[in-house]
Amino acid sequence: MIEYLATLVITAILLFMTSSNFRSVLDRSRVTAAMSEFHTTILLARSEAMRRQKRVDVIPEDSKDWGKGWLVLIDANNNQKFDAGDLLLHRSQAETKGLAVEAKLRDSKKSYLAFDSSGRPRSAASSQIPQIGSLTFSVSAQRLKIIISFLGRVRVCDPDKDSATC
Repeated sequence: MIEYLATLVITAILLFMTSSNFRSVLDRSRVTAAMSEFHTTILLARSEAMRRQKRVDVIPEDSKDWGKGWLVLIDANNNQKFDAGDLLLHRSQAETKGLAVEAKLRDSKKSYLAFDSSGRPRSAASSQIPQIGSLTFSVSAQRLKIIISFLGRVRVCDPDKDSATC
């Protein structure tokens, strides 16, 4: 009986020690999946803007909270909201548990990305002003960042490993 209890205690200690490592792997997997879905969404919006020869927007599904999902749409009235008259092209499927997204975009009044018919990012106010910047995806301590350039190209980096270039 004592040997059995000792085995249970040792097993419990080992499980406790590995659970924190497993949690970080799981969190890393979650943030990678969410960031990958968003990256694909940006590519879709950019290609649809060029194909349709119209501005295409990516907006958070829940006004300013990108962590709850996002939409790709043709925003007929340029208000960065999905309402009547807008054509919905894509809705993100994954709501990642514990996902936080911090957006640092040039036009910070509203949360959105917009691409014009050339595939370049643009602001809602003017086609001459690009909507560039970054979005940092995090789940617990795991983070990844998407950077959108002037030409609409997307780069992914890890701010914890590549702090100089990220």
